[in-house]
Amino acid sequence: MANRFVGKIRSGEIGSIGDLKSEFKELAKRNHPDLLGPGSDSDGEAFRRLREEFEAALRDFEKHRFGAKRGALSSGAGSFRDEAWACLALFLKRGFPKVPRHEKEALRYEYARWRLGEALGSELAERFLACEAELLELKAENPRALGRALALLRGLIEYRGKSLPAMRTQILLSLGTLDIDPRHGPGCRGFARRLASELGIGSEISASRG
Repeated sequence: MANRFVGKIRSGEIGSIGDLKSEFKELAKRNHPDLLGPGSDSDGEAFRRLREEFEAALRDFEKHRFGAKRGALSSGAGSFRDEAWACLALFLKRGFPKVPRHEKEALRYEYARWRLGEALGSELAERFLACEAELLELKAENPRALGRALALLRGLIEYRGKSLPAMRTQILLSLGTLDIDPRHGPGCRGFARRLASELGIGSEISASRG
């Protein structure tokens, strides 16, 4: 049986988690066994099914809410790499890494994350999520170390547009700092190195280790 909430999420009729919860509450009033008259669904099967559909829709809300936009993202001008870099820049502007303060902010932030994940592809998106988790911990424990990591990501984005030798040198130094700083985990280091390799920066790091 189709999930009664999913179609409304995809069409935009349910546009937020708050809308989803409101829709569930309204339907729950009509299906809760305590509120139904004698002889009507006394075992509560309809209500259980309603709750299961709600929980499934809530769990995959982001996928249903933004999945319909997949075509618009994929059909944009430029290469996969262009999309990925543009989406990363957008995500940094959204305040990455952060825990959104309210629902409206959360939706904008989740959408930016979804766009980035789509552009990166599954393998690199997993690296990014690991990086995000580590940076969220740094935000609480060591803001200075977080600042250095974010400066590196911004430097990579800027280098892609300008390709100045001095910027390349700074990126190499920053990558080296990440490697020796125990506060930065493998998720952050791996994601940064992969971005650098997309820009042709990497052989210098390997040579310096040899």
